[in-house]
Amino acid sequence: MNEYQTLQKLDRSLQAFRRSGIYKRTSTKLSDADIMVLFCIAFCDMNQRIKLTDVAKTLRVTLPAVTHKVNDLVEQNYLIKETSEKDLRVTYIKLTPQGKSYVESIREAYYEPLKALKDHLGTEDTETLMKLLDKISNMKK
Repeated sequence: MNEYQTLQKLDRSLQAFRRSGIYKRTSTKLSDADIMVLFCIAFCDMNQRIKLTDVAKTLRVTLPAVTHKVNDLVEQNYLIKETSEKDLRVTYIKLTPQGKSYVESIREAYYEPLKALKDHLGTEDTETLMKLLDKISNMKK
């Protein structure tokens, strides 16, 4: 297969994946970005305090982007911020009771498409897919 045939096949495969709707999630009242922040906080090690920088690193986004989302979620009463007593530059964040309730109410439905994909692919292919997607996302433009 020559290079252009391979590229055409890759293009068709990506187009088919987009059209398949496999990755379509259920509608929620918050944006995917908001939900990713809430899930990141909810599913981390509960014995540690979570900083804005921890969320930014985990989600691979900038600190200002996380700060903006967190501030919005604080205003909507899903999160609270606490300033460190030892270092006023450090801010910890945690879910409010309303935030915990919301995460619990949407978790299963939100992840259902990914669970179906994981079940269909199996563990080994799911791991391979994640490695490939990480490799693609780290590709230099």
